[in-house]
Parts: sequence; structure tokens; C-alpha cells
Amino acid sequence: MRAEKPSSTAPLPPRERLLQESMRLFGERGFDAVTTREICAAAGVNPGAIHYHFGDKDGLYREVLRLPVVDLQQQLAGFDDPGLSLHESIRRFLQPFLFDDGACSAQMFFREMQAPSPIFMETVAQEVGPLFDRFARLLAQHAGLAEPTAAIHQLAMGLQAMAHDYSMTRPMLDAFHPELLADDPLLEQTCHRLADWGCALVAYEREKHEAPRPASHR
Repeated sequence: MRAEKPSSTAPLPPRERLLQESMRLFGERGFDAVTTREICAAAGVNPGAIHYHFGDKDGLYREVLRLPVVDLQQQLAGFDDPGLSLHESIRRFLQPFLFDDGACSAQMFFREMQAPSPIFMETVAQEVGPLFDRFARLLAQHAGLAEPTAAIHQLAMGLQAMAHDYSMTRPMLDAFHPELLADDPLLEQTCHRLADWGCALVAYEREKHEAPRPASHR
């Protein structure tokens, strides 16, 4: 997940400078290690600017976290369109989690995943949780289920975790087997393969659901 910087060379408004510098500093050092005074100095604004635009440091951080989530929501728009195949839906859902371009937002989210803050958990629950619920419902539908089961929810999270792990541990994988992803710099082929595996796992859940139950012995 990433928030793109504007391409214009015109100076950014104070609010945007605060968001940009906050994301950079929070990504580099974490929420607790960065002071509001440092943020304002880096953004070139007066010390009261955070209070004026965001209320307090928590409000600023909440907005900084929200920006890459909005970007993710845009990237995932239409992934569960009924006209798409299961394979294409899974591929579209996993693609944004696969590629880490080194943006500050990626560093910030990686820090949060290691030691999540209450603000992060609140943002994820409210903004990202519904996306996973939609993904789980999609998988359940293709597995022949009216509603997602615990296994389907675990499958949804597991597929995303595999995609995200490829991104986060790419340097380690390249060190172990540099040839594996040499021809797949943006992990597009890997995403296709993960969608293959996702389809196979959904088929497994369907077969398990449709298998006749053994007769009970009286």
C-alpha cells in the first residue's frame, strides 16, 4: 500500500506537507519516537499547525494511516465483480499486497504489523476489515457456501498473508534462491500462481462441503 507524491513542483499546502513529512518520519522511526515539534519543523510550519489541521498527534497519525488505505481501496475496486472468474478476482485482490516499492507508507505499515498501535487497529478494523469480508464472501460463494465459514475466513487471510510475505521477505528469498524470481520483478507471475493455488484451495473447500456425511450409527 502506498500514497503517491504529487508530481507538481508547486509548493504543497501546509496540511499536505504535514502528512508527507509525518509519513516519512513515522515510517523511519515509529509513532512514539517522533515528536510533533519535529514534524512541524520538517514540514516548515508553525508548531500549532497540527492542532489546527488534525486536532492532535493521534488525529494526524489517523489521517496518515488512512491515506494508503484509501489507495488500497481504489486498487481493489471491482475485484469481486460477478462477471470475473474466481481466478481473476483472487489475482486482483492479491496484486496490491505483492509489490513493495519502498514507499514510506509501506515502512510505516510494516512497523505497525510488528507492534500494532490502537490507532492502527482501529483503522484496519474499520477500513480494511470490510475488504477482507468481501473477499471471504467471494471465496464462500465459489465454494458453494451461503456464508463464509471459519475455514473460509482463514483461507482469505492466508492467501493475503502469502502475497504480503512475498513482498516483505523478497530480499531473503533472493538470497536463498535468486533464480526463482529473476524474471518476475513485479511478481506478476507469482500473483498468477497464488491465484492458481487459491482456486485449488477453494475447490478443496467445495469438495469438503459437498462430500456426503457418514451415516450415524445407532
